[in-house]
Amino acid sequence: MTAAPLPVAVSSGRVRTSLSLRTRGTVFVAEALLFLALCLVVGLVEYFASTPIADFGISNFWLALVLYAGFEGYSWPAGQSFAQRLVGVSVVRMNGHPSGGVRTAARQLVRFAVLYAVPVFVLDFNAVWVVLLAGLAAAVISVSPFGRAPWDVLAGTMVVEGGQLATVDDSGPVRHATDLQLAPRRAAQNRRVRRMMLLTGLSSVIVSILIVFYIFTEAFAFVSDQEFHWGLLTDIGWFPRRGQFDLSTLFVGSLWVTVVAMAVAAPIGIGVAFYLAEYASPRVQRVVKPLIETLASIPSVVLGLFAISFIYPNVLKPVFADIGIFSLVAAGLGVGVLTVPIVASISEDAMRAVPRDLREASYGLGARKVTTALRVVFPAALSGISAALIVGVSRAIGETMVVFIAAGGSGGSLFESNPTEPGQTLTAAMASLGAGTDSVAGSGIAFQSLYFLGALLFLVTLLLNVFSDLVVRRFRQVY
Repeated sequence: MTAAPLPVAVSSGRVRTSLSLRTRGTVFVAEALLFLALCLVVGLVEYFASTPIADFGISNFWLALVLYAGFEGYSWPAGQSFAQRLVGVSVVRMNGHPSGGVRTAARQLVRFAVLYAVPVFVLDFNAVWVVLLAGLAAAVISVSPFGRAPWDVLAGTMVVEGGQLATVDDSGPVRHATDLQLAPRRAAQNRRVRRMMLLTGLSSVIVSILIVFYIFTEAFAFVSDQEFHWGLLTDIGWFPRRGQFDLSTLFVGSLWVTVVAMAVAAPIGIGVAFYLAEYASPRVQRVVKPLIETLASIPSVVLGLFAISFIYPNVLKPVFADIGIFSLVAAGLGVGVLTVPIVASISEDAMRAVPRDLREASYGLGARKVTTALRVVFPAALSGISAALIVGVSRAIGETMVVFIAAGGSGGSLFESNPTEPGQTLTAAMASLGAGTDSVAGSGIAFQSLYFLGALLFLVTLLLNVFSDLVVRRFRQVY
């Protein structure tokens, strides 16, 4: 007997011809973001190429416009713009066939003329007109019986989701493994999205590499200058405009601020984490935890003012009679307040990650709640708590505005080991030099010392991150 042929898929021919205004708005926003990203890339390339080569001589706006036009022209033969390829929509003719490069180009040129060229060039670069015309176009599309824009009417096209018209298929049974594969156009779209995600991830790496390269290049220019000698780094204090670059002044100041900050943040943060994870009721958790995390969103400049207006007169003055309004200990306490939410939040998450079974086993052996928290939960969450403390140390070392305001060494500082005296840290010295608060004219390598400090701060935070990773790996427990 001869087997009967298997049924094949038959298309019903129903086509969705309208595209939601939300999707159209996404394309509109994607176009603006892509153009701004191109402007930023061109600006960065010109900035780093200006020293070894020369300025481009053309406005970054026009260079980015040429690049974007190239991207557009590359996508037009497929019936799409560059932004439409990212969003996943395409332009087709009214009969459902691809619109082709010429028709797509005509449609896109009319669209860009209405939405961009007229408000930007004719109406004197007023972005308000872009928004008004886009809103007017959205209103026309919403009342159009087929959901078509004016430029689609002129070009005889319509916009659909996906790379082709959306059809409803009555598919038969699977006959071969290839029937389970994606359609070639959908697979190509997935590959494009994957490449875009890869480029997005690589962009952060490239920007980081450029920042590190530029910082270390300028730092090398500092140490290789003829005015520099290593004895400058062991002078009596940090006064870069006077040619005094004592690093011990900054390291001791940073150490005091970090020690005082962690003396405040570590016990309070871990205590708050213990309370929220082990003792607080769900209702209290819903109220207290957002308040603790809100504390981290307070601007650091406000904490700097808090240090000199509240911590100094109410906390330090009664203890140290001869302390001034500016001191390293005041800055450290302000930074400690700023670090508490970080330590508390990360530690509390680590404690909550401990399985409930360990707690119940401890209770079953007759242990009290405090014993369970200290001898079961704390060791099990030690890796997360250690990471929280190291992150807090990194935060304290990298804090700028609190120290810049409360430490009192914005114009430079002599070496001082007493935390009740004014001092300066690495970050505050960079902010002071960058802001020009030390106005004494003198050393020609003063500005390059800013990058030298930036390189040192980068190495310190890198070592802390590596140490944090080692600690987490050492104490991590997998359940």
